Amino acid sequence: MKDKLKGLLIGLTIGSMVTGVTAFAAAGTNIQVLLKKIDLYVDGAKTKSADAFIYKGTTYVPVRPLSESIGKQVSLQDNKLYIGKQPAAAISEEQALILVYQKIKKDADKYHLHMMIDSADDNEYSIHVFENFPDHIATYGWFSVNKTTSKVYKMDMITGENKEL
Repeated sequence: MKDKLKGLLIGLTIGSMVTGVTAFAAAGTNIQVLLKKIDLYVDGAKTKSADAFIYKGTTYVPVRPLSESIGKQVSLQDNKLYIGKQPAAAISEEQALILVYQKIKKDADKYHLHMMIDSADDNEYSIHVFENFPDHIATYGWFSVNKTTSKVYKMDMITGENKEL
């Protein structure tokens, strides 16, 4: 099972690299693969096409088209791949806002900062923190809160990297 999952994850990575036939493996070894578009069939009915690759006689298919073809959701949270039933969100939007406030309380109170949920996906909430002036809004920062771990991250607005607070 672990070998199949490992192969599937490698398939996801290399499957997204459709630009060439040589891939760079995690161990730093170049491997030769054959990229091929394949049709996916479920119970004899064609559902989707997907870019797959063949390596040493084994065909690797990206998990998203495969899961969509059987009508299941897919998500990757940390190092856990979920197909079908997804884990319930550990925290609510309100709890995410509270977690961010607790991390920036001093500045939030000093500058009368406002917060709003900008977006949410399966893994995290994205939170916009800003000052609301009469003639404009000034962004203080962008934060994300992981729904399952409750970890708070601040996005470096120059590099785009998230840093845990």
